Amino acid sequence: MQSGVKLRDIQIRSTARILRFMSTLSYGRWLIERVGCTRFGSSILGSVLGYRRSFQTLDEAERAVKPYAKGGHENPANAALHLQLNCAARPSDYAAFYYLRDRMPFIRKVFDFGGNVGNLYYCYKNYLPLASDLKWTVYDLPENNSRGQTLASERKVANLQFTDNIREAGAVDLFIASGSLHYFDKPLPNLLEGLDQLPRYILINRTPLTEGREFAVVQDARHIRVASMIYNRSRMIADFERLGYAVLGEWQAPELRLPVADRPSADLCAFSGLWLEHVNRHAAGSESLHNLAPTSFDGVTTRSRHFDDAPKADLATQIPSNA
Repeated sequence: MQSGVKLRDIQIRSTARILRFMSTLSYGRWLIERVGCTRFGSSILGSVLGYRRSFQTLDEAERAVKPYAKGGHENPANAALHLQLNCAARPSDYAAFYYLRDRMPFIRKVFDFGGNVGNLYYCYKNYLPLASDLKWTVYDLPENNSRGQTLASERKVANLQFTDNIREAGAVDLFIASGSLHYFDKPLPNLLEGLDQLPRYILINRTPLTEGREFAVVQDARHIRVASMIYNRSRMIADFERLGYAVLGEWQAPELRLPVADRPSADLCAFSGLWLEHVNRHAAGSESLHNLAPTSFDGVTTRSRHFDDAPKADLATQIPSNA
């Protein structure tokens, strides 16, 4: 960074820290919201917060953070960090395992959307019974795909592949989007509806969702800054249902949260997870697989849509959550 950009970055991050402290106080939270409700106040907050304010679109957030991004998703340090984070399962992974454990031996094709260098594959193979002929395809940026192919070659992993073609997601058994949906400018249902055939199962994990209006923010992980889109949960579920999916499970990812400096009321205390199954493909498929659906499990809700109300840990506040 140039000296001017560095100074501006220090000012932005310092202001964000001050507002975050203020938001922990009831009066401070009220004051920030009140100031942000006025045109003048909103303009002032936006000016002093720079890329740390909220935005209407992902494109606006990306343009604001570009001088400070430090390479964004393409930074090699980001891939290394997430590979390290996925050495062991995180809390929200265990909810995913609940739905996957009985289905995984029958799954032959997996599409890992925004899967970085294959982080999730290396983690899940230690917890789930993967089929010997499983084909696990990671969709990511060309730079990450190249790193992932090199890593897979070094580890002699034959069933891990990489692509930058979303159309390869058609006709897979399982579509995974773990910590990736918020980095795309279209909701997942919009991306899937162009496929020749829809995936049978969809696993969404570590995704920030809101019941309010959609907005974008920048996640600041110190080593990189990346723009993120916060989609409306109810609207996304309705769009999935329009495509023929049913939501059979829903949970929270307590290891991730997202503060919004200029809109404390929009803070996310935890990210979300969803398990969806395509109703039509289920009807045509094996009845034995259909009967594998569980009914309850430690705070995981099946065939309904409410979250548990257990206290949420603050294990990782701003780490971009790819996989």
